[in-house]
Amino acid sequence: MVGEIAGGDAADTLPRIELRIPGPWGSPAEIVDAVRKADVGYEVRVGEREEEVALVHLETGARFHIAAAEGDGEIADIFAETGRLNPAEVEAIGAHRVKVFLSGAGGSLEAARAIMAAGAALVHAGGCGVMVDNSAAAHSPRDWLALAGDEQLGGLYWAFVVVTGTPKEVFSTGMHCLGFRDAELPDPPDLRSGAFVLHNFLGYSYQSGATILDGEPIGGPEGVEFVLRHVPCTRFVAGTPWHNPYGVWRLEGT
Repeated sequence: MVGEIAGGDAADTLPRIELRIPGPWGSPAEIVDAVRKADVGYEVRVGEREEEVALVHLETGARFHIAAAEGDGEIADIFAETGRLNPAEVEAIGAHRVKVFLSGAGGSLEAARAIMAAGAALVHAGGCGVMVDNSAAAHSPRDWLALAGDEQLGGLYWAFVVVTGTPKEVFSTGMHCLGFRDAELPDPPDLRSGAFVLHNFLGYSYQSGATILDGEPIGGPEGVEFVLRHVPCTRFVAGTPWHNPYGVWRLEGT
């Protein structure tokens, strides 16, 4: 099955989703107060140990680990390079005082939607943007809130998944947040068409509900174009946010 992790106990190897949210808060107390004032159904609870600090959804009790670090001068450039933020949004990120790190379980559509909503709560509390450390997807506040409000599966996909590459290879990152394999296309005709192929295949893989098999042929009206090969994720080191424990679909040309 697509969502199965090969080897080991799945409970021990499920990926974690890690979000980075720059904000204007000057202290932990300001974050706690901002979330409370936002009145969006969450609160920050502080335990005796650092790992016990959590953003908690009041209705369900869902907990997401929260930590913070001082702001830096580089994160605004990462957001700006997406081309999706306007100058005022980039300027707000450049003026951030702190980066909040929000993390929680991944590996399913339900888990991804839950932490997406938690990230939206921090945006409502003043967060200047959201970056997904599992894929480097970077969103403005308005973009993240729009995707979080999309009840269809498309919002989840575009929030977490990025397709990138070189003239020799196009590949995706972030599908493990949703519980699926990423994909790669060696020797694309060009970056644009290669990205189009991967986005269409990945959309089918997680929206159709179909079981995809190793060695399965895929194509379009003109016939078979690729054969799917399941390969391990070796592009990123295991245990890092980018690593996909489910593996990768390689689209091999026929």
